[in-house]
Amino acid sequence: MYKVMIIEDNDSICRELSVFLQQNGFETITPSVFTQINEVIRNSSPDLILLDINLAGEDGFHLCQKIRKFSDLPVIFVTCRDSEEDELRGLLLGGDDFIRKPYHLPVLLARIRRILERYEKAHVLQVEDICLDVPAMVLKIKDHTIELSKNECRILYYLFINRGKTVTKDELIEALWENKLYVDNNILNVNISRLRKRLSAIGLSDFIKTVPQEGYII
Repeated sequence: MYKVMIIEDNDSICRELSVFLQQNGFETITPSVFTQINEVIRNSSPDLILLDINLAGEDGFHLCQKIRKFSDLPVIFVTCRDSEEDELRGLLLGGDDFIRKPYHLPVLLARIRRILERYEKAHVLQVEDICLDVPAMVLKIKDHTIELSKNECRILYYLFINRGKTVTKDELIEALWENKLYVDNNILNVNISRLRKRLSAIGLSDFIKTVPQEGYII
């Protein structure tokens, strides 16, 4: 079941959207505080975000910028702002779509499903016969499939998109935890070691190679 986060400070609109999406097979997340949205997203792991622009005490454009610093989750702006300049700004900041209020709910649903389908296809990565399904958080090779934790999936995703290139420890730390000031190499080493053990169990003991004094490569 896909999870949609609704970032909307109008309670009636938020409830209407939430009920409609639940009736159509989605799980919904409706945070009431937006100042720590990065932490909320990390903890709840939505598949798509519906984002208003005019929020009490926050600006949707600024939130989108914050989200894009650590995530490429699909973001759809749903707003009463109707100028072409606002739409262009939203798309340039990383929004995947821009829908003006009032909207027709079935049309919004169709656009959500289209973007999720496109996102899912784009986030199935492959190296030789090893397949990383990012939305499902699983790794597949031949007849073997293993479910991944969030950190395991993030590590593999970053290595997959940089395959053939050495990824430094600092790059991985920033990709996983954003603020490397509060994370040291030992935490990363523990995560890499745990992941390697799981990969070894399905015959991929040398899949993640260490580059001495630099980082990792696949």
